Amino acid sequence: MDIATDHNAQMRTNPVFQTAKTAVCLMAKADIPDSSAIVHALGVKEDEVLQSMADPDILLGNALVVETKYRTMCSLIKASGYHTCADLPCGYTPKALRLTEGGIRFIGLDLPIVADEMEPVIRSLATHPERMSFYGVDATNLESLVSALRNENQPLCITTEGMMMYFNESEVNTVISNIRSILEIHGGSWITPDPEFMLQFFGSFRSVFGERFLEKLATTKVAAKEQSDVSNLCNSFILNPADALGSAGTAEETLRKHGLKVEKINLAEHMPTLNIYRQLTQHQISNFKEEMKQCHYWAITLDGTQERQNHERIQDKVPFDMRCSIENNVFQVSLCGRLDSLTAPSLLTAWEHAKDTNTINRIEIDCSMLYYITSAGVRVLLILQEGCEFGVTLNAVNCHIDKMLTQKQFTKISLQQPS
Repeated sequence: MDIATDHNAQMRTNPVFQTAKTAVCLMAKADIPDSSAIVHALGVKEDEVLQSMADPDILLGNALVVETKYRTMCSLIKASGYHTCADLPCGYTPKALRLTEGGIRFIGLDLPIVADEMEPVIRSLATHPERMSFYGVDATNLESLVSALRNENQPLCITTEGMMMYFNESEVNTVISNIRSILEIHGGSWITPDPEFMLQFFGSFRSVFGERFLEKLATTKVAAKEQSDVSNLCNSFILNPADALGSAGTAEETLRKHGLKVEKINLAEHMPTLNIYRQLTQHQISNFKEEMKQCHYWAITLDGTQERQNHERIQDKVPFDMRCSIENNVFQVSLCGRLDSLTAPSLLTAWEHAKDTNTINRIEIDCSMLYYITSAGVRVLLILQEGCEFGVTLNAVNCHIDKMLTQKQFTKISLQQPS
């Protein structure tokens, strides 16, 4: 069965991409150049996207965090000395415009739904469109990253902003391993604010709202979860504000396990002047600058003291394949390779096409050749589970898939281990 993946399936498989539209709307509120033009070109209705931030305080606090990250990241990329930036995820920001105007080559890497929508918009606004490329990837899928970067012959400044906190422990280690592999191939550095994103949020909100900052942060967290349908905002790579020193050690150890080392860049020392200051009092600005002295962006590179390790994984070598059939009102699927952000929409599209034209009571999925599954893949399985009277049975699951699916929220799916 050959079913084309539709746009709607991609949206439901990866709802986290909606947070990127929120970010560019917040940039527009902060008067960041070209952000309003991007919002208009995308046809985004700001009031609808930002409706969960109806409280002006929540809007102000989030705009402060977003502008700080955007301007600081652009500044650090330019100061890095690298001439090529691989931005993962690139989102809908005007970063490509700013960097290419400064002579830097920009490679936008994001979910296909974002890359496909963003590329024509950015190219229409660009002075130097020849300096930019966009590719649909999955950060946990090494082959998709290698393929997107295969023609690059310069060391890379890899940037991740607002991504690492959405992964569970298995996924975050896969992504770190993938970035190490890219650095081994191309050389360069990985710059990210993500490990200390909660420290930046806490400090920003505390400086502006004082004693009310925890209440404002709680509202922001609820809004983020509603938009992304992703519950975990923590893993071993993300610092816990309640134990910043201890969790920093855990994050650094996670990097060491992957043969990486970190240099911490003080945020306050590298933060440009912000437009959003016009909406703050001098007392709030002073408090904010003081708080940012406690926050850092991490510049991560290969640890030359460690030998290059072999990170070959079968999940990286086996291409995705899906075979579907319907017998006796049972939707039968055989999956091979990975079920992730790139491939899971195909399963969702196939299922919805099948149920629209057939009576289906049960779903059976052969997982004997399925080696890896991400949160996006799990989300699709749950959609299938909810849409079928007698549910989903997964046959011959491996230990990784078992671990992902036997978490509390996934116990309704029937699992059968290999005999």
